Amino acid sequence: MRYKIDPDVLHGVAREAVDVPLEGGRLITRTVELLAGEYPDLIDPSPGRWIGSRAGGVLGKVRFLYFSPREYVVIFGSPTGTQGFSGRYKHVDIHKFLLAGQIDSYDLESEDTVPLPTLLPGGRTCLQRGRARGLTIHPGSWHLEYGRGAVATTLPFAMVDTLLVSLEFESVRRSTVEFAKLVRRRRK
Repeated sequence: MRYKIDPDVLHGVAREAVDVPLEGGRLITRTVELLAGEYPDLIDPSPGRWIGSRAGGVLGKVRFLYFSPREYVVIFGSPTGTQGFSGRYKHVDIHKFLLAGQIDSYDLESEDTVPLPTLLPGGRTCLQRGRARGLTIHPGSWHLEYGRGAVATTLPFAMVDTLLVSLEFESVRRSTVEFAKLVRRRRK
């Protein structure tokens, strides 16, 4: 199965962007510019819309950059920090590339009673299919996230908490609009 996005390229983008200041949105803008340079037919460099997201108790802001049935790319983060459940995706690998801040996590099923290595700016991690983690996203943390596999299977986890627990219908509506824009862009 061929994919359009290469996780190693995303890791290179994250490593190149980490020295850009977060203030004034410069880090996010530069990251999107670098991604659009690597994938001009997939990533739109124009400013996108931030949308509130709550999944597995993890509350933050997400900006959708690319979405297809087999892949997605988003930027996610929180200015104040958050923690919760990673989700368990049986058909998708989730790669994270940290741009700023720190993420601590632990494997929910292992015998280990110690956390996984701390994710620091420029670092990467992958939540493999079928695995689950507890995580803490520290204040001021922002990461590039790439999902590879049957992407539609992630949507219930991504939307149900926002919709049913938070009763945040506007964020679900905005997410749906952004998905539709990305799907239309892909078809052009």
